[in-house]
This record gives sequence, C-alpha cells and structure tokens, in this order.
Amino acid sequence: MQNLFEYTDGLNQPMEAFYHATQPWNFPILPHWHYFIEIIYLQNGAVEATCGDYVYTLRAGDLIIFCPQKVHSVDILEDLNAPSGLNAAKKASQTRIFSSVKKPKRDTQHNAIYPIATNNSELQEEESAISYRVLKFDLNFLNTNNNFKTQFSKTLLHAFEENPENIYFSADMLQNTPIAGYMEDCIREMSCQDYGYDIISSSLASALLAELMRIWRKRGLCIDEIISDSSVGNRAFDEITQYIDNHYNETLQVQELAAQCNMSYSYFAKLFRKTYNQSCKEYIEFIRINKVLELLRFTNLDLTYISQETGFADCSHLIRTFKKKKGMTPKQWRKAYGYK
Repeated sequence: MQNLFEYTDGLNQPMEAFYHATQPWNFPILPHWHYFIEIIYLQNGAVEATCGDYVYTLRAGDLIIFCPQKVHSVDILEDLNAPSGLNAAKKASQTRIFSSVKKPKRDTQHNAIYPIATNNSELQEEESAISYRVLKFDLNFLNTNNNFKTQFSKTLLHAFEENPENIYFSADMLQNTPIAGYMEDCIREMSCQDYGYDIISSSLASALLAELMRIWRKRGLCIDEIISDSSVGNRAFDEITQYIDNHYNETLQVQELAAQCNMSYSYFAKLFRKTYNQSCKEYIEFIRINKVLELLRFTNLDLTYISQETGFADCSHLIRTFKKKKGMTPKQWRKAYGYK
C-alpha cells in the first residue's frame, strides 16, 4: 500500500480546490491514498470511482467523499447501464486494468501524484466529456470548533464502515442543498487568494461537511451516538489543539501540553501523531507559519515584529523554520506573493 501513497503537504498546502477536466494525458486517476479528506462533485459525464474495496458509479450532480487513508481512484465508466451509486456486483482491485495505458505526468500546480488540471472550467468543459470539482483538505486547516473536526472524522469513518454506500451522495440528495455552490466558491477563493481567502474557504468547507452530516442524519445514521462515543484522548486533544490555536504566539512546550492532558510525554506524542497524522511540534509550526503567511501577504510589518507576534523565539528562528517549510526566506516569499 505504501507505493500508492500520495504525499500531501499539510503545512504549505492544507487545502486544494480546483476543477478537473479529463484529457488523455491526465486520466484516469490511478489508485492512491493520502491523509486528506477528498470530495468529488461530478459536473459532466459519468465515472467509476473506487474507495477501499468498493466501486461506485457517479453521474452528473453526484458526489463522493473519499475517507483519509483509503485507497481510491477515478476512471471512465465502461458500462453505461450500470446503476448509480454503490455497485454491489463489483469489488475494487488494485490490479484492475485502467483505461489509460500511459502513466500521467505529475501535476506540479496541485501537488498531486496524478495530474488534476485547470481553473479555466468553461474552456475545459467544452473539450472534455468528463469534468468535476475537487476539494481536498486537512481537517486541521478548518477554522472551526475542534469538537466538530473530531465529530466529523469519527462520523465519516463510522458511516463508511457501517455501509459503504454512505460516502456516495446522489444528485437527488443534494438537490436542495448549497453543497455545489460551496465547492464552486472554495475553488474561486483558493484561486484568487485575496485577503481572508483561507478563512472564507475554511468556512465554506466546514459548512459543506455540516450539510453532509445533515444528510446522514436523514438517512438514519445515529450521529449523536457516534459522537458520544468519543474517547477521552480525543476530547483531551480537542481542548489542547484549541489551546494551541489561542496561544500560538506564546512559548509552547510539548511536555507541558502533555501534562495538561494528564498524559506522559511519550504517550501524548504517540497519540497526537496517530490522531492528527503529524507531531504536536509540527502542528504548532503549522499554526504559526499560517499566521506568518497572512502577515507577509497583507501587511508590511517587519520580520522582527512578525516573529514576536507568531511565537517564534526570534527573527532567525522564524527565517530558519520558514525556509525549511517553504524553500525560500520570508522576504523572498513576500516579494513573490505578498505585500508589495
């Protein structure tokens, strides 16, 4: 399974939102997995998607949400008479033959193991029989209550394990919801990256997930029972990540954070990584660097002030950490992308 892993840069690119219009060189999307949540909303055509051991048929207006760490893929639909939704007659196989004999080129823009291309939706839709919107994100990126993040993560996994059909949403189910519009707006915000784009796109993604939770409730999923079954460790982490979000500009020691959770350092570190797919130190850096990016992009504050405001020990520490994560200094990044 490791050879199917798609690296996703949760620190530098915690959300991706874009159009994908299929071309001979960029389709199918071969089997892969990652730690992000991935949502696909089909606009035109029909596709066969897989998640884990299951095969789904999607047509225009349908949506599927791929669970983190589950191998998934998207290919053309060869059997046009196949019923929409979960195909009970099939099971996915990593050895199945895909329609494209060429391995697609790597897409450098979207950090994907297979190419997913273009913001120019109107042009591409005319040229492609299959097009869809894609939203991929790290739950930690969402500027929402940490309890909700844990609740959704647990509900998604439970919903898939209880009935694999739960990750598929038909056009009829979505008819009276704003979900398609949320994805459209996310793509626009992530494309233009104007002031506050991360806050707006995060809010849109959170609202989209809440809408999916509502649909699950209508389908009879006992969400309240799933949520109440949260472990003590998860509830402790909800509080500690909220604490980090509120105190990122202060000195934070992992040992002290573990003590706040009444855990040993080693157990805290192991459980934190298992829960969030990154270390506590990496999470703190993630929060701080995002604040730095915001200040670089939208203010002309000097680096010494920014380092003090974002919890770095000094300006040198900020520059060293920033360069390690972004491949350039804060000054170079600001000149290329930020405040002029």
